[in-house]
Amino acid sequence: MRPLDCPFCGSRPLEEFRFRKTLPEPGSAPVAAVYQRIDRLHDSVEHWQHTAGCRAWLWLRRNPSTDEVLEVRLLGFEIGG
Repeated sequence: MRPLDCPFCGSRPLEEFRFRKTLPEPGSAPVAAVYQRIDRLHDSVEHWQHTAGCRAWLWLRRNPSTDEVLEVRLLGFEIGG
């Protein structure tokens, strides 16, 4: 995976971030929140934390098949919308 764009620190190497959780697809069974590692094959919604930087929690949407990051937001906030 390429560097991630932190809303506070800008583009930073992936080593500064820690993956925390994959979020289940809306409307999926409650068991998916516990056992499902990848949301969908081409679109995964995840929580990451910038542990070696500002410690911000990030909402990340990416394609797990290609490791392409599609969207990064500060968790709990919508940026530019």
